[in-house]
Amino acid sequence: MLTNIYRKILPSKFRNYLYELFLGKILFFFRNFSIIMKGKIIFIFSFILPKTEENKAYAFIGKYGLTSYPNKYMLEYKDLEINVVYDNELKLPYVIHHGNKLYFPEFYTVEKTKTDYRALLIEQDIRSAHRYVRSYDELKNKTLLDIGSAEGIFALDTIEITKNVIIFECEEYWLKPLRATFAPWQHKVTFVEKYVGDKTEGRFITIDDFLSDVPKNDLFLKMDIEGAERRALKGAEETLKNSTAIQMSITTYHRKNDPEYIADLVTKNGFSYEVSDGFICWDKRLSKGIIRCKKD
Repeated sequence: MLTNIYRKILPSKFRNYLYELFLGKILFFFRNFSIIMKGKIIFIFSFILPKTEENKAYAFIGKYGLTSYPNKYMLEYKDLEINVVYDNELKLPYVIHHGNKLYFPEFYTVEKTKTDYRALLIEQDIRSAHRYVRSYDELKNKTLLDIGSAEGIFALDTIEITKNVIIFECEEYWLKPLRATFAPWQHKVTFVEKYVGDKTEGRFITIDDFLSDVPKNDLFLKMDIEGAERRALKGAEETLKNSTAIQMSITTYHRKNDPEYIADLVTKNGFSYEVSDGFICWDKRLSKGIIRCKKD
């Protein structure tokens, strides 16, 4: 009720000003109070607590503040200089990533581009709990299904060694920058503007249906779809059962108990698996970030 009154009395422009000035920080603190305080307590008493991976992550939060990647390596990126270039023809900002142009949406400011690119570098650092693979060589001569591509950094990092790349992305604001990024490799990149789920209808498609006329071998499935991973895996039952030489890298932090659920599912389908080191702080909890699965 108070929120509705607040919104009615104050114009949106003034509300945004207050949010940026101090209200956002106050709300952030109270929404994440429990994990922040737990981090501070574990940091204070870290000298007597077991040096577990989880305790180290909480202690990092207690010392440095709340972050998605509670690990010392991420501090190396704090002051990293990022050069943002604007493509006047395409009207898109981009950065040079490992020698290639990585484009971002047209509404991105220079600071937004810097912040997001820095976050991507932290996310895909070899020490990150969100690192999809131990080595990009794992994708050599494979067909990559990049499910939930967003800006496409993972596909770009492996574009020279993959056989083909199929990018599943439905968010309109990502499609233009994705096409710009992968223009030099358009002969081997396919865009699928559909959500991946457990049924094929409307804007949704299942992996099984998409691959119905495609050989189900030498595949690499990367899946990062904001909590829809279980539904996407349900729509890939035949692929999981019948594929050979298949690998998967799936995010497990969006939903509680996903690490256990997905591990059980892939094991039943003959996969071996490992989980990434470290933790991701997400939705007021620590979670394992990635499960990496393989079936020969």
